Amino acid sequence: MSVAADSRPRSSSRRAVLALLVGGLWAVVACAPKVNAQRTPDYDLEAAKAYAWVTEDLVLIELGEDQPNVRTKDNERLIREAVNRELAARGFQLVPKEQAQVLVAFSVGVRVRYRVEGVDPSSITATGPGEPQTKGTLNIYLIDRATEAEVWHGWTSKWLHKGDDPAAVIDEAVRKIMAAYPNDAP
Repeated sequence: MSVAADSRPRSSSRRAVLALLVGGLWAVVACAPKVNAQRTPDYDLEAAKAYAWVTEDLVLIELGEDQPNVRTKDNERLIREAVNRELAARGFQLVPKEQAQVLVAFSVGVRVRYRVEGVDPSSITATGPGEPQTKGTLNIYLIDRATEAEVWHGWTSKWLHKGDDPAAVIDEAVRKIMAAYPNDAP
């Protein structure tokens, strides 16, 4: 028995629309910031509700490579405020360091790349570097105060743009990272 092939002509415009939709969906998924988290399985994260910052020093300013648009006192303050809000929403209480169950720390990393601009799309001759593009990565750490061992770590990265509002970028990153934290708060 033979099966006849579909002899109806396929619409190239329908295929083009389908390709655009699939491509657009892929771009949204590929560009969405991915959040990662790791936890120490034998530590009872859900029981820890008292925290303190590992240090009151300005870690963004004093440690790491210079990055004047990212590593600022204002961004340090915004990160700490966002983390405090998210922890409070999960039932945590900020206490003096000696009373804390966990210590909170964070780090910010940046990666700068330059897209090489060519004469035309098929050219391997570069006319020079394009605009620098900066990717920021925010890491949030919870450390057991008694053992000084990391018990939870969450992080995300995002390509930053000149017009980005730092407060909005930081709030979104902290919110997404902390959404990966186990939550048993009322």
